Amino acid sequence: MYNIGIIGCGHIAAVMAESIKTCPDHRVAAVASRTAAKAKKFAKEHCPDAVVCGSYDKLTRLDGLDLVYIATPNTYHYENAIKCIKAYKNVLIEKPFAMGLEETKSIFTEAKNRNLFVAEAMWTSFMPLHKTMIKWIEDGRIGEVRSIMSNLGYDIEDRPRLTDPAMGGGSYLDLGVYPTNLAVSILGYNITPVSAYAHRFSTGVERDVHYILERAEDGATAAAYVTMSNLTDRDGSVIGDKGYIKIRNINNYEAIELYDAKGELVEKAEREGLDGYALEIIECCQAISDGMIQAPSMPWSKTHAIAEIGDRIRGMI
Repeated sequence: MYNIGIIGCGHIAAVMAESIKTCPDHRVAAVASRTAAKAKKFAKEHCPDAVVCGSYDKLTRLDGLDLVYIATPNTYHYENAIKCIKAYKNVLIEKPFAMGLEETKSIFTEAKNRNLFVAEAMWTSFMPLHKTMIKWIEDGRIGEVRSIMSNLGYDIEDRPRLTDPAMGGGSYLDLGVYPTNLAVSILGYNITPVSAYAHRFSTGVERDVHYILERAEDGATAAAYVTMSNLTDRDGSVIGDKGYIKIRNINNYEAIELYDAKGELVEKAEREGLDGYALEIIECCQAISDGMIQAPSMPWSKTHAIAEIGDRIRGMI
């Protein structure tokens, strides 16, 4: 039985706790919030057998936790990750992994020095449809990739955390990491922003962001639009010189469709089985059991590339 600790008792933590129930031989063993009352309420609703911790420090002192999932607001990811790592706890950190590249590198250094597992909870990378899409591309099913286009938008601007700069709000950190992850997965790590533009809330964080990434060696591009002010279709396209792939919902794959050069549907795959939260928990725990300190589906090099690209985009807008 794998024992999971959860730091932070918000919405995403609740979804994760429910997903862990679908994972054989995994359970939420402990939950922590900054107040005991919130942790007790969370445990009662989602994991009644878990140890309740009224502080993050208390959870880090517990024995027997195989993995700690960090689901606090963006600006606290680094602080909470370092606290866990210094207590010799393996960690899975909700995206965005940290507030920038320097924090990202620091987390990796501390984990490597202690031979501890660390991963970013970029759940799309763990999904079978993502891996099937990458295999189609690697097998040459659409030829050379020329362009990626994606959008991701929700009407969520009424959530205070998302418009608060002190909480790491803004559409890029909350949503933009998904199309960036898609671009890095397909075009590789050596891509750079060549254009970025944002509209902002009065608080200063981005309401929506348009940006373009380029692979200089061949001019392949990835264009993305993310917004917190309205729902979009959340779809993506990967266009090659011999066909293209349509992605239904880039941040929670529903289906992928492969088309040939004539625009005719050749193959389609649909989502089935466990959700992305469960898949990442299972892979991370298996990696830990195998003595690994990185997740095969989300290695440190990929998180490093996403953080570096994010810093550049946010510096341009």
